[in-house]
Formats: sequence, C-alpha cells, structure tokens
Amino acid sequence: MKKTILILAALAGAMLWTSCQPVEDIIPEVIPEEKVTPDGKLALTLQASKSTNTKALSLDGSTLNAYWKDGEQVAVYLNGTYLGMLAADANDSDRTKATLSGTLNSAPAVTTGATFTLLFPRKDWDYTGQDGSTPSETGTLATQYDYATATVTVQSVSGTTITTTGPAAFTNEQSIYRFGFKVGGTTLSVQEFTLSSNRNKLVTARNYSDGWTSTFGNLTVKPTSATSDLLYLALRNENTTVDDTFSFYVIGNDKALYVGNKLVGSTNLGNGKFISAQNVSVAKSNLAQASGTVTEVW
Repeated sequence: MKKTILILAALAGAMLWTSCQPVEDIIPEVIPEEKVTPDGKLALTLQASKSTNTKALSLDGSTLNAYWKDGEQVAVYLNGTYLGMLAADANDSDRTKATLSGTLNSAPAVTTGATFTLLFPRKDWDYTGQDGSTPSETGTLATQYDYATATVTVQSVSGTTITTTGPAAFTNEQSIYRFGFKVGGTTLSVQEFTLSSNRNKLVTARNYSDGWTSTFGNLTVKPTSATSDLLYLALRNENTTVDDTFSFYVIGNDKALYVGNKLVGSTNLGNGKFISAQNVSVAKSNLAQASGTVTEVW
C-alpha cells in the first residue's frame, strides 16, 4: 500500500511540473505549391523588350508613352499554328522590359531550332471596330489594336520546359493617327467616319499561315457617342513609299454626310509613328455635285 501511495505521489508531482511549463505554439509546416505543367502542355518563360509606341499606351500632351503592363497577353504561333498565350510581368524598375510566361500546346512538335512568332496584344490581328478613344493603358487602342511582333528561336526542350533565345524584341506594326474635322473654321461633331486610300493598302486584318498575309479595305471609326474631340486610329498602311491620298466620309451629329481628302506625303507613311491631323477640312456632301469635297495637303 505504501508503495502504491509513493507512485501516485510521483505521478502527481510530474503532472504539476509539466503544467508549469510554457506552452509551445505548433506551427504547421508550409509546403510550397509545386507548379505542374498540364498534360500535353509545354512551359515557356522568356524576357521581352519593346520599341517606342509598343504595348500599353498613354497620352502625355502630344507624346505617346509606351510600356509593358502586368497581365498583357502575347500569342505564340509556330509554322502557322496557334500554340497559346503568354502573360506579361512588367519589370518594376524598367517597364520597357517584361517577363512573359505561360503554357503552350505541344502539338505540333516543338523542336530545337524552331521559330516562334509572337503577337501582341491578342490572338486575332484585326483593325476593324475602333472607337477613336484617347490612348490609355486600359483603353481599346492599347488593349486591342496596338499590334507588335517578335520572333524567338527554340534552344532546347527539356521535359516540359522550353528554352529560347532572347530577349524577344517587339516591333510596332502600325502607326497611331489623330484626326479632327472642321467645316470652314468650325469643329465638326462626329458620329462616325470612314477612311479610304487611293492606294488601297489600308489593312483591315492579317492572318498567319507560315507568314502574315493582309486583307485590305476601308476602316470605320465609331465613337461611343457623337463628339467634337480628336479621334484616334491605329492604322497599318502597306503603301510605305509613295504619296497617298486619304479620303474621309464623316457622319456628323446632324446626320449629314461630310467628305474631304487629305494628301499624305511619304514621310508620314510607315509604322511606329504618331501622326496628328487635327484640322482635316470636310464639306457637306451634295450628291448632285462632285465639287463638294475638299483636298488638304498634310
């Protein structure tokens, strides 16, 4: 009996001693999430740089500022086949640079020496449907119509990881035009306008099939509401060497049709430019008389 009492006393002392010790927090182990490339996909990460007027656009006075914005999209093509999209992570200290990353389809087979064609800012290259809005990083001009291309060569394919040459140097594929219309000395409020060229080389869309091919035609700009503000247009003109004449067909806020022409010298042709024509002269159309148009030299 005495032995039993001694054992109980010892147990009680041990419990008392334990209860006086500080309680240690239990911190669960954090295991980093493993990034797994989905079946049938290949992972691609590369560095990218841009030239003037490429990627996100914002207007500062009469100057277009261009830079990468987080989340911007770049389509990847191989021999005419669309493989997938890469997303941009802009360099915080130099936003003319970014890291592009994403997963691509593995078919057709991606092999060493293959050339990827990269297209910013979306998969479809199409200039129709523009609204004329002022350039901004979230506006339609920057997010839908400010096309730029680059190429990179595959150096190796290891497992599901692609390594390429780099950085990808993007080249601007059109110019940005700014138009304002006047009747006499009065600014015209515009519902929409259509632009044509006597050289018939204004691009409406481009398709990729082992190289880019263009479709030509007129372009219509339709703002969300009638406005007397300047209207902006992303314009690819594949006549880059010979003087051109632009013809404008403008629907005013009064529902009337106004027409005018503007001579475009060869120095204002080509890509990667910001061209302002704030006083395009137009006159109300008189269908019975062809003399209603006004020609203005740039």
